[in-house]
Amino acid sequence: MFCYLNPILKSRTGIAAVLMMTSSSFAMAAGAPHVRVAKHAGTSKAKTPHHVSSPLSSRQEESVQVSVRRGVQGVNQHKADSSTILTRQVLTERNVRVMTDIVRVAPNLTIQPSFGSSALNFALRGIGLMDFTQNNTPSVMPYMDGVAYPLSIMTSGMLFDIDGVSVSPGPAGFTHGQATTGGEMEFRSGDPTQQFHAGITEDIASYGRNRVEGYLSGPVSRSVSYRIAGQSLTGGGFQHNSQGQGYGNANLGALRGKLRWQIDETTRLDFGGHWTTDQSETSSGHNMYNSYGVPISSDLMQTEWGLDPRFAKILGINGKNTKPREDNMFWGANVRFTKDFSWAKLTALSAYESLEEHELTNQTNSVASYGNMFRNNQSNVFSQEVKLESNRPQDKFQWQVGMYYSRTSISQNFWYDSHDRPNTTPLNKTSYTQGQQNFNQYVQLSYQILPKLKLIGAINHESDDRRIMNVTSTNYNLNTGAATGSTNFGNAGALTNQFAGRVGAQYQFKPNLMGYVMFSRGFKPGGFSANITQSATQIKPFKPEQVLTYEGGFKSMFFDRRLRFNAAGFYYDYRDQQVLGTILVPPYGALGGYVNAPRSYVYGAEFDMQVTPFRGLNLTQNFGYQHGVYSRFSSLNRQATTNQFNATGIWSPVNTTYDGYSMGLANLTLSGAATYTWNVLHDYKMTFDADYNYRGAQTQPQHIGDGGIYRAPAYFLVNSFLEFSAPTQHWSVAVYGQNLADRRYWLSGGTQATFYGVMPGLPRFVGARMNFTY
Repeated sequence: MFCYLNPILKSRTGIAAVLMMTSSSFAMAAGAPHVRVAKHAGTSKAKTPHHVSSPLSSRQEESVQVSVRRGVQGVNQHKADSSTILTRQVLTERNVRVMTDIVRVAPNLTIQPSFGSSALNFALRGIGLMDFTQNNTPSVMPYMDGVAYPLSIMTSGMLFDIDGVSVSPGPAGFTHGQATTGGEMEFRSGDPTQQFHAGITEDIASYGRNRVEGYLSGPVSRSVSYRIAGQSLTGGGFQHNSQGQGYGNANLGALRGKLRWQIDETTRLDFGGHWTTDQSETSSGHNMYNSYGVPISSDLMQTEWGLDPRFAKILGINGKNTKPREDNMFWGANVRFTKDFSWAKLTALSAYESLEEHELTNQTNSVASYGNMFRNNQSNVFSQEVKLESNRPQDKFQWQVGMYYSRTSISQNFWYDSHDRPNTTPLNKTSYTQGQQNFNQYVQLSYQILPKLKLIGAINHESDDRRIMNVTSTNYNLNTGAATGSTNFGNAGALTNQFAGRVGAQYQFKPNLMGYVMFSRGFKPGGFSANITQSATQIKPFKPEQVLTYEGGFKSMFFDRRLRFNAAGFYYDYRDQQVLGTILVPPYGALGGYVNAPRSYVYGAEFDMQVTPFRGLNLTQNFGYQHGVYSRFSSLNRQATTNQFNATGIWSPVNTTYDGYSMGLANLTLSGAATYTWNVLHDYKMTFDADYNYRGAQTQPQHIGDGGIYRAPAYFLVNSFLEFSAPTQHWSVAVYGQNLADRRYWLSGGTQATFYGVMPGLPRFVGARMNFTY
């Protein structure tokens, strides 16, 4: 837990100050005890700005670090947004170890695995794209240290040595990066330090799960510092087959490095790089029902798998290992140049990201080896951003202006075994390359028109040009492995040129109470479906989507900062919403494909509250409500179309109008925690936590979309931990439990052929965590 004490402060005064800060969540940013810390910190901060990494005395460095940690929330309380801020401490205490865990601590957030894949799909306030083809821009963009990850599978293995996560809903692209409709998630990793520090955490839990995380950080010289961090994650497979053989083990390793050169007091150069290898067993579902007579079990944790030896031989896969699995590697490098002028700050960020994915899945979760898929994806992304922003916080007029460019190259081969379906080729390979260039220019301005009133305006223009090329479909004979026919469907293009903007105002009613309103227009480029291509119509691009958003809220702190309460309400007017719907591809039948819903809307509310009634006790509560409706949408009805084929033997489309249908979002999301810390003897502390999270049912009708990919029941989970720590000796030991009631629930579902399966969530996990820092 105490790896976030970075740098480790050496004097007792500094340690006491930090402990007072870390006794409560970053999101609270302090009860009354923290005010005394700020007074101590303020003098040194005024002498040396925290963004300058010049050598400091031990006492000065303590003050700067404490002041920065306290001041971040103070700044956020005066921002006209509804972002959820998660600190290193919160991520550790809530045992957030993989991306899907974040939904337990952020309202109205959905992160679900693409069925049978490590790729993830993100949605905020009901806006998100189910990108099962892994070649389209997400509606909610993840960033790591300012670098965009436009292909979600790139996020695998990134959650280690993380200082914080910001979850920001609503149209984005006005202050950095790419334009999106749903929002963004910003991950901030640990930075180099001017003193040597090291830390290691060992986390052992049920089902043989073992996570080891560590870092080294310190100076090379007076102006150069470094940080190296890594993690290893193994085991944890809680699923099994009918023979009792375990399944789902992770096997992932990752490294991240940073080198910081403080050229002078106003100029800095940062170099970063990372590498991840993932040899884990892929996500696998539980078969709920099928029309093939394949036996199913009532045990949600049971999954089955099978690999046709003919399929394995054609692909050159070792047929002895029939488990669905990953064989992926991700790496990247970036360089950031920062220059502080007296009037502005210049930032230039260049980055290169690469992925090599080899993914074997069994979509039907059965021993019958139906629905075997293999994806070979080699992609890379180059991005360049230059931004200039005002650097005088005391000025009434604040501004940001910048340009962002990215170039993405994708090369995919997608193999699908359909030998269970009559009148189809037993094995199909769809291959293509895809190129994409994105250029976003943005400006954001704010002006303190009155002492308490600030006006905000922003505009951006984005050009997105993408082209899918040489889409080739090849059919194979499973028995001989020979190609029986190949068709090149040529190329297709999708060009988006659009403006987006927002205007708003915030009013500081009192020093501890701020209200705001914001009106925005956002958009996201269109793209392509490219799976099991049998017709040129399948590569026709789907259109860009647009959203008009209306949001209002307030942020407040009372009782000498012992109570913080922030709330927001929103209404989204959605145009051409990108939906994973259904398209008819004879003789394969109804397959997943992207369509546009002309009109829809989403509305809801959020609040988060944090209370520190007395020293040591910290209470938090998050609330999220969302509801979405299709107001004009007609699409292929998968269930009716399939039923008609079963009756007639002829594939013909049956369309249904879904006007007024609910999107089936998880209407209610709740999470809360009670954490109490007390002294034991003189140099030791105990911390006890009990927390919960509730997520409402997702009820998207099965005939809309890919067989109800987002269907999931409501669930309520209770978690807890007890920690014994020695702050002055820099170590801690904790025991914890996740899903203490051992609830059975699932994260998502999906249809393949006539099988319907679900992805189960974690059962009860009990573990121990040991942390040492220096």
